[in-house]
Amino acid sequence: MLPARRLVLATLVAALAVLSAPGCDFTPTLDIETPPYAPGLVVRSVLAAGQMPTVRVSVSRDPYGPTPTDGAPPPSVTPEGVVVTLLRDGAVVETLAPRAQTCYGSQTSTCNASTGQTETVRNDPYRCDAFVGQMPVEAGATYTLRATLDGLPPAEATVTVPVRPTITVEGGAASDPARRRVRVHLPDLPGAASRFSFALQREFSSYRTSVCRVGGPRDTTITLANPARTGTDFTTDDAVLLAGAREPSGILRFVTFTDATFEGGTFSFDVDAAAEVSGLVSTGRFTVQVAALSQELYDAYELTAFALGDDNPFAEPVNLPSNVVGGYGRVGAAAVVEATASTGLGG
Repeated sequence: MLPARRLVLATLVAALAVLSAPGCDFTPTLDIETPPYAPGLVVRSVLAAGQMPTVRVSVSRDPYGPTPTDGAPPPSVTPEGVVVTLLRDGAVVETLAPRAQTCYGSQTSTCNASTGQTETVRNDPYRCDAFVGQMPVEAGATYTLRATLDGLPPAEATVTVPVRPTITVEGGAASDPARRRVRVHLPDLPGAASRFSFALQREFSSYRTSVCRVGGPRDTTITLANPARTGTDFTTDDAVLLAGAREPSGILRFVTFTDATFEGGTFSFDVDAAAEVSGLVSTGRFTVQVAALSQELYDAYELTAFALGDDNPFAEPVNLPSNVVGGYGRVGAAAVVEATASTGLGG
């Protein structure tokens, strides 16, 4: 007689053998009634205070229908005949003009060692026009974007542009000599439930890169006539920023948060960044970028930027918020302010 463990194992092996036998199909079949698909315009934009409005419009695709075949342009192709109008408090401000633009499904760049020139091959071109206005968006104003196309319902979204925040910053050395510290003071905005984002940029005067030359790529140092900026990682001990980022590693790049902990007051916090990063020669100056966000934009960041990583075993498809009536997409708004601090590092 077989021991109990061997008997169980033998039973499992026999069961697997039966299930894998030819002609046996035990694949479960689910008969789920999908919701009816209503085609419509997709409107996407972020109205930024002080900037000209820029809007992307496309036609939706049935998410339950067949996927586009290989080589077909993506569904973001700009349809012919779309009219995009910007309104403020119900009155027409302007009709946005289409700006022709071509996008590509993919592109590859190679260095020609014989000529020393970089050759770029672009594949699957398609139109990705933007609709651009001529009048800057005003902070605190309420706008409506309306898109129309014959044969489809009008699509429109209304959003209020936040008031521009004010910030002051201070720079200096951190406890770690290899890092620099920036202190930020952010007074709350008037009204309730303000929403913000925070990012940090470093200034650099030269950088290492690979350039195409006769004989092949060559590493070199590029010295800039004027310093440039790039986004940079930072760390912090501030509980509000850490809670807003929800980043287990503690190395942050972009954070959103609300005024729940400092409503009516001033939020002061410190962030630290590496004094130098590989390939760049830093000047020691850091630029703080704070934006006041509309509810729609804040919610979108919460769902997309902080999903706990692609490998999260508990992740589920997210239902992105939409404020477009009669169509799809999202129209958000933001008011951005920047301030630069010197941390005393010579570049």
